[in-house]
Amino acid sequence: MASSPSGGRPAAPWLTRPIDGSPYPLTMIPQGQDPNQSSARLTGAAMVAMVVAAYLVVSQLINTGVVGLGYGLNRGGTDWAGYWQTAQNFGNIWGVLGAQLGLAAVTLAVWAFFRLVHHRPLAWLWSISPGVRWRYGLLCLIVGVVVVGASTVYYWVTGPGWSPPQGWGWYAVVILLTTPFQALGEEVLFRGYMMQAFGAIVRNVWFPIVATAVIFALFHGVQNPWLFSSRLVFGLLAGILVWRTGGLEAGVAIHVVNNLFAFGLGIATGTLSQLRTTTSVSWGSATMDVVMFALCAAACWGIAVWLRVPARVRPDAVR
Repeated sequence: MASSPSGGRPAAPWLTRPIDGSPYPLTMIPQGQDPNQSSARLTGAAMVAMVVAAYLVVSQLINTGVVGLGYGLNRGGTDWAGYWQTAQNFGNIWGVLGAQLGLAAVTLAVWAFFRLVHHRPLAWLWSISPGVRWRYGLLCLIVGVVVVGASTVYYWVTGPGWSPPQGWGWYAVVILLTTPFQALGEEVLFRGYMMQAFGAIVRNVWFPIVATAVIFALFHGVQNPWLFSSRLVFGLLAGILVWRTGGLEAGVAIHVVNNLFAFGLGIATGTLSQLRTTTSVSWGSATMDVVMFALCAAACWGIAVWLRVPARVRPDAVR
């Protein structure tokens, strides 16, 4: 493998890299391997199944462990089944912490797959550059704060007003500290590893974008058509951004900001449990969310064009 044009050290010979010219969704197949081989498609299908299983096992184990710790520390007449249900509905701080850390741990599982199965640095998951493009990510974060913040102000003005739960400060601390990692875990799983795995199955950028968006929406549980559509559109827009910008920065930034504002509003209005257990929204609310996501996506795409962020693997890209 060639050294970087800046004179840096050559990459380790046992590490793989994507095929030059590949867009992000099609980067799982390593350089030197025929992308049309049936073995490549079988590998992609196996990786989808393995990462889903890892997500279910890891997130559930961590969630159960954290909630179990809370139960042990705060036990007082409540049986485990009742305590668990309350926690899963975000009725106590341990449920919030367990759910958030369970999703955050997905990033570690994906790192293990990248390193042990694909022999590839995690930098190729962040972007095709490879690595995190911090300037672009920061600008996308600002876009999210402005657009999602404006929507949150509207919901605050039309909502029930200030009515936080008891101990709301601890909720706020947990949300602030864990939400960025929780949102990162979801993006790494769906728009990152799973998108690349689906791209190995069908070498067409639209298949992994649509497949991951559908699975992302379905993984949120029972929901009415409007709520499902809102989440599906978010997944589609985030997937398109990954394709057109060559990395996860925009999707992660918007996801982090959206969740921070949503959870923050839930704490302030005392509706965190309702937010957690929501299974239906009106068409108006879903439409407003879709417009918000579309504005964020359009702005982030425009910034990527302005910065000339690469969207395909370049021959001189080395990590």
